[in-house]
Formats: sequence, C-alpha cells, structure tokens
Amino acid sequence: MYDPLIRWNQDDFTPAPGLAESWEVSEDELTWTYHIDPNATWSDGEPVTADDAKFTFELLQSNELFNSRHGGLVDQMASIEAPDDQTLEITTEEPNAIMNHLNNIMIMPEHVWGEIENPDEYIGEPEQPTSGPFHLTEYSGGERVVLTANPDYWDGPVGYDQIIFQSYQTTEAAVQALQQGEIDFLDNLNPEQAAALEANEDITVSIQPSRHLENISFNMGARTQDGEEFGDGHPALADVAVRQAIHHVVDKDQLVDTILDGNGTPGVGWVAPIFADHFWDPGEETVEVSADLGNQLLDDAGYTERNDDGIRIDPESGEPLNFRVLYHSDRPVYADIVDFLVDWVAELDIALEPIPMETTPLNEETDAGNYDIAFGGWNYGPDPSEDLAYLTCDRLPDEPEPTDLSFDFYCNEDFDALWEAQVQATDPEERAGIVREMQQIRYEDTPQIILYNDHAIEAYSNDWTGFGMLPASGGTIARQQGHYGYGQAVPADMAAEEDGGAAGDDDGGAAADGDDADAASDDDGGSNTGLIVGIVIAALVVVGAAVWLVRRRSTADERE
Repeated sequence: MYDPLIRWNQDDFTPAPGLAESWEVSEDELTWTYHIDPNATWSDGEPVTADDAKFTFELLQSNELFNSRHGGLVDQMASIEAPDDQTLEITTEEPNAIMNHLNNIMIMPEHVWGEIENPDEYIGEPEQPTSGPFHLTEYSGGERVVLTANPDYWDGPVGYDQIIFQSYQTTEAAVQALQQGEIDFLDNLNPEQAAALEANEDITVSIQPSRHLENISFNMGARTQDGEEFGDGHPALADVAVRQAIHHVVDKDQLVDTILDGNGTPGVGWVAPIFADHFWDPGEETVEVSADLGNQLLDDAGYTERNDDGIRIDPESGEPLNFRVLYHSDRPVYADIVDFLVDWVAELDIALEPIPMETTPLNEETDAGNYDIAFGGWNYGPDPSEDLAYLTCDRLPDEPEPTDLSFDFYCNEDFDALWEAQVQATDPEERAGIVREMQQIRYEDTPQIILYNDHAIEAYSNDWTGFGMLPASGGTIARQQGHYGYGQAVPADMAAEEDGGAAGDDDGGAAADGDDADAASDDDGGSNTGLIVGIVIAALVVVGAAVWLVRRRSTADERE
C-alpha cells in the first residue's frame, strides 16, 4: 500500500530508488539529501512531497510506541528539513549506514495522518490515500482484507483490480482447493503437501531459499535495565555452559533431512544465507554434535551432582536441570522437533518438559519472562540494524514488565559496541565485517539455537506465470520485502501473446486474467492468530475474471 524512500533492488538487495529517485551524502557523511520523484503521487491525486517524509520520520521520533519499535531507524536524525517539495535534507549526529537504506519506513501522507489524533491506535480505514500500487478497500480482522489496485499508480500500475487476503483454518483445505482449481497460489507448504501438488500437471511448485529461520531460545534471566529480575526462568540457563552443552546435542542436519526433507540449511545466526554479504559461516568453529563434549562442559562447570532420577542439579540454586519447553500447538512441525530435543538433551542428564500452547499466550508468557526454553521463528530483513537491535542491552525494559522488544533478555556490551559501530560504518564491506563479528559473539553466547533456515515451498496454478522473486536469481514470492512477487505476475496466456511471456518489470507492472478462485497459507512471519491468511487477485474489469492468491500475515517485527 505504501512505498519507502528507498527500495531493495530485486537483483541483489542493494539500495534502489523508491519515492526518492536519487540521493547523496555530504563529504563529512552527516547530511543526506533525497530527491523525491516528481511523478510520485498519492492515490487521491495529491503529490508525494518531502514534507510527507519529514512528517513520517518526526512521527516515529515523537510517538512513544512507534519509537520503541523503530527508534533505531530515526533517532540518529538530528535535523529533518524540507526546503522544497522535492528535496529532503537529513543531518545525523554521526555517520549512519541506515541512511543509505531507510527501506523499512513507509512514507505516510501528512494531509491525512496529520489529522489522526492517536496514530498508534490506527488499524486501517478503507479508501485512505496510499503511495503504493494498492489501497485498502475492506478489513475484517481474522477473516479477510481486500486491497484494490490504484490504476494511476505513479510507478506503473498492476494489471488487475484487487488482492484479497482470505483466512482459512487449515493448510490442507487450501491444498485441496489448489488441486481443484479453486485457488491459484499457496505458500508455506510442507514437503508432503508439495509432493502431492507436484503430481498435478496444472500446478508448479517452487522451492527456493528464504529469509526465514526456526529457533529455540533460552530465558537468560528476565530483568530490567537496572538489573531488577522478574519472570520465573530457570536460573541455570543464565549459565552459558548449560546453553552451549544443549547446543552440542542438537543435530541440525538431522532436522533438515527429517523435518524439512532436505529443503533447508542448518541454522547458524539471525542473518540468513540468502543475504550473502552479511551471512556468517562459523566454518571450523561450528558447534560439533557431541553428547560427550556437552557432558564435559557441564562437568567442568560444576554440574556433577544428580538427583534420584539421574537429572543433574544446579550447584547454585540446588534445582534439578528440568526445563520447560514452550512450543506452538498450532505448528505441528514443532511437536516433531520437540520429540528429537527431549531425547537428545536426555543424553546430558537434563530433562525437558514439553508444554504446547497457542501462539498468542505463548508469546505473552515469553514476553513476561515466564519460560525456560521456547520455540519461535523469524523472517530476517535485508538490513541488520533493526533486527539485531533486539539483541542489544537497550532493549531490556525500564520496568519489570512484559516486553516483546528483546530477544530473550540478551545483553552483551561487546555486542552493543559492534551494533553501534555497524550503524556508523557507511562503507558496505566494513559494515558487513562488523555484522559477521556480531553474529560470532551471539553464536558463542548461545542465547538462542538457530535450528535451520527453511526453504520457501510455494505452489501456483499454471494459469499464471511471472511471479517476481526476491532476489530474482532465486528467492521467495510471498515472503519478501517488496511487491515484486504479486506485481509481476501475469496470466500464462497473456504472457504467451506478448512474445515469450514478459512478466512485468521491477516497477511492479503486471496484468491479470483467469477463473474465479481463492487461496490460503499457514501462520508465519508474525501472525498471532493461528489462522491461515490468503491473497486474492482479481482481474481487470475489462477482462471480467478473477484470480486468488495467498500468503501469511506479518507484523512489522516479523515475529512468529
């Protein structure tokens, strides 16, 4: 619905023009000047101006809720000026690499949002003007969302009328609908579902690397900025030796082979392998799968006594190493992984107590520090600053209250210093080196164990072609930070008529045709409802037909 100043280039995630057609930085790397595309307009016909960007950034600075989540993107802006409609000048206190991205901030219309009394309570009202290829037509929470295409989209309109997100209760029902020709796109499939769909000659299955990860996380001790403790986490998990010992028995290769049927890679850090410049490969430092090494770590750390059940005892608290494991009951794959974990960790004389929970209460318990080990997933963004900020000490709460702004209450001053350094590193290679060093520190501290990066398994009707991937060389269609996936899709027969099937361009242009249908997908990337959410694409009015697409919902924080 909205465009940022700068987009991710579809080829390689480098900065590409968005609402800003060009930009430059001063010699001292403190003043950034952005030139707004003079063709950019809101869907109500009003021009997009530098004042809109100024308004948006200042709102993120001044609104307490917005700033708590996204302050890292705007707090470095010492001054924001709009000398004319097409020129935005931002001065920072220190050199700042984020200023060359700003991809995660969608610019909002000042002439509309300036009149909203409580913008942090805004959900979405139909027909509000937008700068992107779509605007909101209908919103029914937990049921469906209808986005209507803007025929006058300044950067080239899509060739169809609507995208409709429709909720479904099960992925299996959606798979059947795709097989029956009732829907045309479906993502977040498991290997068994993909195999069934591959047998259908009318369906194409796409399996590509994604930015998504699955992990288990440890409660390292919920506490405030001042060190006041809260929650009920097991005290032994504050000991890195215990966390590292558990890491030694997690066989990630087996999980990839068994759970994913080979459709993924063993996990290392928060940065997915798809982002090659920032991905860190531990190489020889990769944690070896060895119960002997794990037991030796525990013995050396003093966990030598055992209770009558043979479970190790924490020498500090006297509590047995019996850890609760919270996992999402609405994600069957987690139950399978838990079975492996229970057996693996038992080799360390540590007991795990699996506790299935629905997603929303599980998140509430982890936010409050009421857990020992918890499952989770994340869709990592191309720029490290906002995601890795969740691992900084600044994200610990001021008061002993629940927070979803910290990954497991992790705090390491060396990590923080590197986070600050990467923000100021405007040279891409220097910044990449710092980000890799940050991942090494987190890997050694083991606040989480990244189990794997799974591949995106998506399927679509052969009535369609040209779905844009990010990156274009091989990436996801649905789970991407951009509208290439849906914007570039075209009907197969129309593509054939256009000499070889031109599937749109990087600006999101497309055309649509086809039969009436709908679609669905599994919960992922931030949905806390456990519902399946879909997308519907309707064809041009002159064609008079409709096609439905599906994908998951995602919060701004990409949390599951």
